Amino acid sequence: MAADSTQSFSHRMMEYVVRPCATAGFFVLVAFLWTFPLQHLFAYPFLFLFLGAVMGSAWFGGRIAGLISVLLSTALIDFFFVPPFYSFHVNGVAQNYWAAFIVCAIAMSWVTSTQKRSENAIKDARDLLEQRVLERTAELQRSNAEIQESERRLRTLTEAIPQQIWSAGLDGRIDYCNNHLLEYVGYGIEDLKGEEFLRILHPEDEQMFRESWGKSRELGREFEGEWRVRGADGTYRWFLIRSVPQMSPDGRIDRWYGTHIDIEERRRAEQALMQAQTELSNLSHRLGMGELAASIAHELNQPLTAVVTNAYACREWLHATPPNLDRASSTAQKIIQESKRASDVVARVRALFRKEIDSRGAVDLNRLIQDLVRLLHDDAIRRRVSIHVDLAPDLPRVSVDPVQIQQVLLNLATNGMDAMILQETHRDLLIGSRRNGADEIQIHVRDHGAGIDPEIGGKIFDPFFTTKAEGIGMGLAISRTIIEAHDGRIWMESETSRGSSFYFTIPVRS
Repeated sequence: MAADSTQSFSHRMMEYVVRPCATAGFFVLVAFLWTFPLQHLFAYPFLFLFLGAVMGSAWFGGRIAGLISVLLSTALIDFFFVPPFYSFHVNGVAQNYWAAFIVCAIAMSWVTSTQKRSENAIKDARDLLEQRVLERTAELQRSNAEIQESERRLRTLTEAIPQQIWSAGLDGRIDYCNNHLLEYVGYGIEDLKGEEFLRILHPEDEQMFRESWGKSRELGREFEGEWRVRGADGTYRWFLIRSVPQMSPDGRIDRWYGTHIDIEERRRAEQALMQAQTELSNLSHRLGMGELAASIAHELNQPLTAVVTNAYACREWLHATPPNLDRASSTAQKIIQESKRASDVVARVRALFRKEIDSRGAVDLNRLIQDLVRLLHDDAIRRRVSIHVDLAPDLPRVSVDPVQIQQVLLNLATNGMDAMILQETHRDLLIGSRRNGADEIQIHVRDHGAGIDPEIGGKIFDPFFTTKAEGIGMGLAISRTIIEAHDGRIWMESETSRGSSFYFTIPVRS
């Protein structure tokens, strides 16, 4: 502790006493020595020399050296150069000049030392700024090196993972694809940047992908969907495409990372299972219809047999000579009873299909059609049929039973896809909606099949009339019953070799 105090005292003595005194003494001594030879050349050289000594002392030694220089200069000038000479007394004539010199010396000492301190402060600030710039530059270089190393490791990792990976900026434009993805699609990274990435998707999936991808970016949530991607050999396979946002520390999205998972085999298994379920459903339907037909035949057999028997008996009584009118009347009454019994059997069968509760409500028909298209999506792909919609905007809601109306749409759409089963091209099914005047909404379903012969066009809505080998002829009959129950109309228009169009209307009630 004592050593530290001694060292601090010595430092202060050097800083505030020895160094200022030495600096002031040096400049004043130089000015004093130069005064004697120069005073023979011009008058009063000591003024300029000693003022210069004050400025030099203040510049190189600071304010303390400048004040010491003022004191020494004042003393030397008073003793050697101001009359009376060799004394510290100043006569009355030189007092004003003497005072002016002292004031000027003090002012010049203060200004010079202040300017020197300002320049030193600016220099120190500049040096500090340069040092900080160098430090910041070094930090940025280290940070850039770390980022580059991190990117290199990330790219190495994405190439090592046996998965198709891509990344996109905040605007959704693709800017990176790993080699697994590039090798599969057969393109270079420059060929897939931005909107060009959509070229690898199936044309029927492109618009839906674009809408889903845009909505996910708008809402800032994860993106996921199943789409068909074209390989380098031109074939399409189903992929589960996912993308998640990378968030910055302040909660904003910096970029997106996506992956492709091949689900072709799973889709094939699902379609095989769906087809098996469809076949099982058809078999169950046929068995059910067989059971229903057998039940109806069994129920109707006895009353119809009785009707026939009684009818023969009635004819015999009437042909007798003379006619036995009483027995004929009695037998006719039995015919009436058995006929009523058969009617009751039919009524019970109809009760199986009667809807006891009215479940109608305000329904958006466009939404109903869109739901049906999603429902038929996989079945349409299996049949190699493209479903298109043409929906009029701002349609009013209508009061219908949504299950029944969707059943009508399902029947018409299924019939349309069946009609194109032998077509090699143009397997397009169109479902549309539009206003039909102020009081109706018209729905149409159009296929590109072989069309329907005009000679049988008037019978297709009749029960049990069908053009299919496996059909039972009830789909269109039931559809007509449903539409007429909703106070609407249903009809068909066909052009041979150019397909068929089915239309139905639903009234708009305010």
